[in-house]
Parts: sequence; structure tokens; C-alpha cells
Amino acid sequence: MNTLSWSASHLAQEIASGALTSKSYCQALIDRIQANTFFNAFATFNADLLLERAMQADADQKAGRNLGPLHGVPLIIKDNINTIDFPTSGGTPALKGNVPRSDAPLVARLRNAGALLAGKANLHELSSGGTSANHTFGPVRNPYATTHTPGGSSGGTAAAVAAFLSPAGIGTDTMGSVRVPASLCGLFGFRPTVGRYSADGIIPLSSSFDSAGPLARTMDDIILLDRILSASDSTIPMRDTNTIRLGVAEDLMSETTEESMEVINRVLTDLGAEDIVLRSVNMNAVRAVRNESAINVMDVEFKDLMRDYLKEHAPHVKMHELAEAIGSPSAKTFTVNRLLRTYDPAVYQQSITAGRLAYDTAWQTVFNDANIDAIAFPTTSDVALPLAEDDFIEKSGEPVHSWFYFRHTSLGSHARCPGISLPIGLSSSGLPVGLEIDGLPGHDEALLSTARAITTVLAPLPPPPV
Repeated sequence: MNTLSWSASHLAQEIASGALTSKSYCQALIDRIQANTFFNAFATFNADLLLERAMQADADQKAGRNLGPLHGVPLIIKDNINTIDFPTSGGTPALKGNVPRSDAPLVARLRNAGALLAGKANLHELSSGGTSANHTFGPVRNPYATTHTPGGSSGGTAAAVAAFLSPAGIGTDTMGSVRVPASLCGLFGFRPTVGRYSADGIIPLSSSFDSAGPLARTMDDIILLDRILSASDSTIPMRDTNTIRLGVAEDLMSETTEESMEVINRVLTDLGAEDIVLRSVNMNAVRAVRNESAINVMDVEFKDLMRDYLKEHAPHVKMHELAEAIGSPSAKTFTVNRLLRTYDPAVYQQSITAGRLAYDTAWQTVFNDANIDAIAFPTTSDVALPLAEDDFIEKSGEPVHSWFYFRHTSLGSHARCPGISLPIGLSSSGLPVGLEIDGLPGHDEALLSTARAITTVLAPLPPPPV
């Protein structure tokens, strides 16, 4: 694998020092991407443009120009995030080929840091499911088992990073769409507190819950990308493991398959051996106050936000045209129902005031009562399952909607708090297992510090057999 296995952080250091050129790395990356189109990780890829940008990055390096922390490093960006040099389709036919007039602010931050765009990542259509079985670009395949799902909706970003088709990438997460594919593809996947990164220029689902988030093969890359995307000057401190107090969500563990729990229990034993305090917590009180209010919020916000997005970034596409052209039957039903329903403004207001306060209070109470820094639980209740034609996966012989993958991750999403999925090992069937830790809203850097300390206890995940 050579340089293609390097992290984005290490690659940037080598390019900045002159030990490696961006062009030579990008040419090797292009060769690998073109030899591995089977994964369907990319919605759009332009080899000539990538080489052109890499040569300019090398010229800037030789001229001694001021270099950003990702100078010459290519990244893959989910295809629901606006870019001026690639179409932004959201994986849906009505927007295929649509090129926005401006970059999303987070893309501008990455470019200012010196990053190159390797291409746009395939995804679950309109970010509305968990399989990434896209009807426009074809299904994304999991590098650890190509007959299995990578998860969604940021499945293309995850598959590309896991298969060494990009050193790191950016996805988006509403109820788990960064963390779920990170878990199923053996990566680190971070969802920040809502609002930490700009959501402008991203095809929306909900202003209350949407956030972009990085996926990477190392914790150092997650921290670097967070610093760039949040414009933070803070340094994430190295934390001693014996200062960490984790709440282990026992009820979520009980919902998880034996195959995954074998790996999780082994890792929890290792964490305890490093003097990390593990305290049992229960999320039933949190789940008791999670009701239909969150669904009401998402439904109302989607309708208004999508109308505004199309008006600004794709004015030639009308709402009914978008809905009529959707390829996924599940996504089409989901979208059309949202567009046709009428809403009571008073119900929405109640949901974002009293309903939100009750949920946030229950979330904070778990932390206070157990005196913990973060809550730990299985990112997903099962490993990657076989590919689906749409949004229903066969589980124990029955078709199950892929949203079951979001059962755990959505708890933190409702709290709009930071959460990160850590790759902790392979199951007995050779599939990745993720352990998520969630913090309190606004405590992103503390959570990243905790995650980095935990990572020092974890064994590196074996690469996929590709």
C-alpha cells in the first residue's frame, strides 16, 4: 500500500517537507481509484483536475509560499455538500449534474487549509437511509466484505477512506450518517455539536440535527479536520487514561448482537485495565422523553429548508420535480410524505422548546448522576449486513428497515451533542465493530481528548482485504 496507507496528517507533513510530491501521491491514488471502481465510492471523479491541482500544490511548496495544514492532500467530500468544481447531486436524479455557484463554507475552509478535492462521494439518496444502495450511481460496497453494506448515508465517504481511495473525507450526520458507516467500515467518525461547523451549502434534512463530520483512519486526522472545520485555535490535550470516567450504557449493550458484544466486552476489559473508570448507566429515562416531537421537527424543517436550498443553489429544479424523480422507493415515500403533510406551528414550537428542554435535562441527568465524562455504547447493534436493493436489509431472515442502525446513534443526535465512533476490532466474521462515546453539547474538545486517550489502548484495526 505504501504512501496510500498514510494518514492525512502524515501525508501533509511529507509534502510540506518536500520528501513527497502531491503529484506523485495523487497519481498513485488515481491509479488505485480507477482500479477499484467496483466499490462505487465516488459519485464524481476527475483525474485530470486532481493532477492539475496537485502540480500547483507542488509549485507552491517549491516557491516557499505559506502552506496550510493540509497542503496538497486530497480529500473526498460527500455529494450533498456544495462544490464549485464538481456537481452536487445529493445522489438524486433531479440534481445530477447541478453545479452550485459557490462552495459550502466548510469546503472553503478545507481549500484554505491547502486540501485538494479528490471527488464527490456516493451516498444514500438525499441522505435519507442507512444502506447507501443508491439508484443513481449504484450501491456502495463495504471494503471489508464487498457483498455487504457500508452503512449510510455517508457510505461512499466511508468506503473510500477504508479502501485507501482517499486518506480522509467529510460526510454529514443527522441521526448517525457519519458514525454508522464509520462503525461498519472500521473508521473513526466524528459528529460535532450541532452548529460547530457551518451547515450552509449542504443539502438539508433538519437545521436542528444536521451536521457535517469527518471520517478518517486515525484519531489525529479527526482532530486536525475538526480544528480546520471549526476554525478553532485550541490544542487538544493528551489525557491520562486514569482520569477518564465512562458511563457504559448497559441497556444499549443488551440490544446488541453477541458477535459485536464479544469485541466490545473485550475492549471494555482492556479499558478497565488501564484504570479508566467504567460505570453502568441506563438510557431508559432519556428514551422515555424521546417522542414524536423530534420527527415533527425534522418534517417541518425539511420542507422549508429544501425549498430554500433549491431556490438558492438549483433554481431550475422545483420541489415536485425533485420528489417525482427520486429513484429509491423508500426515499421517495419518505420525501413525498414530508412534502404533502401539513403541520401545526404550535406543535413545532412545543417540540423545539418544552420537548427539547425535557430531553436535554434527561441527557444531562445521566452525566450528573453517574459523574461521568462520556457515555459509551455500541455504535450499531449489528455489524454490516448483506447489501440491499433499497433501504430494507435482511436481518435474521426478515427484511428490516435500515434505520435500525440509527437506534443508538440517534440518542445523541436528539441532544445535538458531540459523538465519535471508534474502530475497536473485527468480529468473528471479520467485520468491523464500533464503540461510540458521546459527550455533553459544546464539550467537543473534551470528548476528542477522551477519544484520543482511549485510542492509545486500542489495537490498530486490520485493513480490509482489498
